[in-house]
Amino acid sequence: MSAFDAGDSGIIRYPAPLINSRFLRPARIADMCLILFAVNPSSRYRLIVAANRDELYARPTVSAGFWQEYPDLLAGKDENAGGTWLGITKSGRFSAVTNFAEQPPEPMPPLSRGDLPLNFLTNRMAPIDYVADVKTRGEQYRGFNLLVADREAVCYYGNRASEPRRLDDGYYGLSNQLLDCDWPKVINGRENLRALAETDPDNLADSMFDMLMDRGDGRQYSNSFIASDTYGTRATTVVLIDRDNEIYFEERNFGPEGASLKSQSFSLSSNS
Repeated sequence: MSAFDAGDSGIIRYPAPLINSRFLRPARIADMCLILFAVNPSSRYRLIVAANRDELYARPTVSAGFWQEYPDLLAGKDENAGGTWLGITKSGRFSAVTNFAEQPPEPMPPLSRGDLPLNFLTNRMAPIDYVADVKTRGEQYRGFNLLVADREAVCYYGNRASEPRRLDDGYYGLSNQLLDCDWPKVINGRENLRALAETDPDNLADSMFDMLMDRGDGRQYSNSFIASDTYGTRATTVVLIDRDNEIYFEERNFGPEGASLKSQSFSLSSNS
């Protein structure tokens, strides 16, 4: 097995030197975003997503809402660069991005990673075509992991040691390494999401939010939710898309030390 291969479990395991090398920002070793999701987990849902966005509390951000310039787009907005980290459209197109943990390259790539979800959500390219197109210009961005989906497919591409992939049915975890890495919150999160989807489908959204609030067990990369005075989980989001393309989207926002700020939910339909 090579350093980036997956074994029978589907978990990508990394050698110890990688965890302590250039792929980590030393000041934020435990501060990592998280996206747990499932493709076609049941006869009821075609896609379920539970995500935490971790960021500096001081970074200017607009909470999830419909964009004036794109009326069909529901997403938060990064006011620094104008993009988004996660969003969905009324037609059921979904996208999200995480940063890849590494020291900033030199020279700094010119494009913003927040444009990657935004560009997918505001065009009609098929997911696999979009990630293939992104690959051709991947060097213009700092390290990223990108998810894109429509009614037909869910696809993944990261510009660090990855090829564009159409994902099979199943449960996945994505943080700031490659898809399904061996970090505890990714491994445990995948299995927790599976258990919730299989045993508590009628209360899935609330159960997924509870899962996202996990503060960890003391191991590195075990905490899903992060709280401090300057940096932490600013938004937790749950997205449920059923077989009829009925969409439930809820975002809960947090401030310094994990203080709860507000919550808002949206129900969408392909006929909206």
